[in-house]
Amino acid sequence: MPEDTLTEGARKFAVKMNLGSYKEAAKIKSDYALPSDMIRDSVKRAYDANMKKGDYSLAADLAKQYDLPAGLRIEAAQRSFHRKIDSEFFRAAASYAKDFGLPEDLVRDAAIQAFNKSMSFGLVKNAAEIAEEFNLPENMKTQAATKSFEQHMDAGLYRKALSIAIKYKLPEEMVQAAENKIV
Repeated sequence: MPEDTLTEGARKFAVKMNLGSYKEAAKIKSDYALPSDMIRDSVKRAYDANMKKGDYSLAADLAKQYDLPAGLRIEAAQRSFHRKIDSEFFRAAASYAKDFGLPEDLVRDAAIQAFNKSMSFGLVKNAAEIAEEFNLPENMKTQAATKSFEQHMDAGLYRKALSIAIKYKLPEEMVQAAENKIV
């Protein structure tokens, strides 16, 4: 592509980035096949502006999408993660940490908090899903599965209780109890 076309594309890209029109900027990058080195300064300015405004998720997304240095991506992602934790959006924080490659201990801590919050509200199915999704310890999976099994048995949903007992390898007497109710 001629140099002047690339320069024009980079100029349009910079304008859209400065306006915060990131999807339009991405389209321009694609349409003009702009190399990363031509747009890095525009992306870095947008990243800095978002960090200054406190839009950490957006800054992290920009850093990830446009391959800014890993340190910048991680800094923004960690700030966004902590904001999610402070707002008690534990599952979202755990997923976010996992998606952005934050340290495994942050992912696990947020997932455990999400699990405990779900259990405290009686959302045992959600807790079991969290335990599965984030590979929490087996005893947590079993705890949630047992509660879920009991809820389904109490509600008369014996087939569902049986499938839970089998899926989570609950004790044989629980499997038998569900099977006996079905027959």
